[in-house]
Amino acid sequence: MFKNYIKITIIAVLVLTIIFEICHIVKMNIKPQEVTDEVVEATVVPEENNIPVVSGSTPDPQTETKTGQKIIVIDPGHGKPSSLMSDDEKHTYGWVQNTSGAWGEWRHYKKGSSVVNCEGSGCNGRVTPNGACWYPIGNGDRNTEPDINLQNALATKKHLEAMGYTVRLTRTSNDENPSITKRLSYCHPDNDASKAPDAEVFVCIHANASGGSGRGTAYITAEDPYDQAWIGAGYASQSNELGKLCNDYIADMTSLSLHGNGAIAWEPELIAFCKSPVPCGYLEVGFFDNSADLNILKTETDKIGEAIAKGVDQFCKTH
Repeated sequence: MFKNYIKITIIAVLVLTIIFEICHIVKMNIKPQEVTDEVVEATVVPEENNIPVVSGSTPDPQTETKTGQKIIVIDPGHGKPSSLMSDDEKHTYGWVQNTSGAWGEWRHYKKGSSVVNCEGSGCNGRVTPNGACWYPIGNGDRNTEPDINLQNALATKKHLEAMGYTVRLTRTSNDENPSITKRLSYCHPDNDASKAPDAEVFVCIHANASGGSGRGTAYITAEDPYDQAWIGAGYASQSNELGKLCNDYIADMTSLSLHGNGAIAWEPELIAFCKSPVPCGYLEVGFFDNSADLNILKTETDKIGEAIAKGVDQFCKTH
């Protein structure tokens, strides 16, 4: 009886030992997930207007267009002083050198073109008084105005986007100074002026100056003939309508009054008018060299942006 007990005990111990060894082997062959310092980012794909943003792509905020949204190009006038720009910068921003080596741009395209500069001939011939087809880069240099224009443009962009528009800015900082020709390229898909424009309008935002004596807000009027590609018979009248709508809203919604009757009628030869492929509203918002206007320009930026956006919206809804 005792011998049987010993045998049973030995067998039990052997069985338990075998089971233990089997469990140990199994455990050793099952490796837990390693923990490393590498961070694996989860890809979140948001959707806006049912258009998925593809993982890994970064759409250019200047050119991204959402389906069904109208495109508005906003141009904050002027920018970095030409004296601070290198030749490489000037070239990058669309400025060219004429035969004498001076930097600037041509005021017109060849008649019916959107890509071939006139280089002094083959255009409508509209030039500034005692001027020429050539526009020197230094003529656009300003000090206080570039930032005022940029802040008003950013405010306009905010309000237009809230209304459902896609907005392209021609510059986003005061370290940039594109030529007007370069700025107008934002009216076309991929900045390619050989393609039909996809923008509804081009709005230039500037501030006026007159030695401290002027006050109020105004728009500059276009006046036929213009002969660049893509424009229709109503180009000048539509440009003036757009400018007037924006300017009237500024006078109604801000502390700025109208300058005279609100229209500046002696600069129809501006490059923006002569090269824009879509209706062009050209605004001179207040006088930055007048202390009272300057204070309004600095303190009522959001109202100015909202007013311009309302003018653009009303124009687009009726055309």
